[in-house]
Amino acid sequence: MQNRIANAGPCGVQASSKVQRVKSLANDWLPPGTAVLAVAAGPPAAAAAIAAGAGLIDLWDAGPETVAAFRADHPGVPACARADWAALVRDRALALRTGAILICGDAAGAEQAEAAGIGRGSLLVQAPPAGVAGLLAAGWPVVVEADGTGAADPQAAAAAGAIACWLGATAVRTQYVTAVRRAIDMTASIRGTRPVPRGCGPP
Repeated sequence: MQNRIANAGPCGVQASSKVQRVKSLANDWLPPGTAVLAVAAGPPAAAAAIAAGAGLIDLWDAGPETVAAFRADHPGVPACARADWAALVRDRALALRTGAILICGDAAGAEQAEAAGIGRGSLLVQAPPAGVAGLLAAGWPVVVEADGTGAADPQAAAAAGAIACWLGATAVRTQYVTAVRRAIDMTASIRGTRPVPRGCGPP
């Protein structure tokens, strides 16, 4: 299985050729456009997030039983989990063993992972909204932490999601899936780059 970053930002403004090369790599796991990586405590929360428009589920802090239950209920939904089948992980050794996309906490961690043999197209750098532009300019695919480190709210998360989409982030991590998904879709519509649902395009 090839785990590479897919079209990381249909909402992005004109990007450098380096960024465009990263975005051009195809990936079967990541949905088109700026995806929502939903933070979920368990299967019920994950199901609600998927229904609200999340394309990815973050179960990294969940236990093995919770992760197994999620996979049983949603076998086709990419998840970040401590499991060999997970599409996204936060452990470099696990990523090297399974070929999953590795989420790194900063650019330094991503550079170390790249030096260890993980291709840049299989890396995501987690960052606050203020750090997105610089990371994208350096050619890193980015997952934006929309909820911040303090007491986040849906409006603030939605604003972060809109900024992330506009700049061309690969994904936005949040617990406020409905608000963020709506903001991303609105931004993509304004830019004229929102993916057309299957069956709705020209014949």
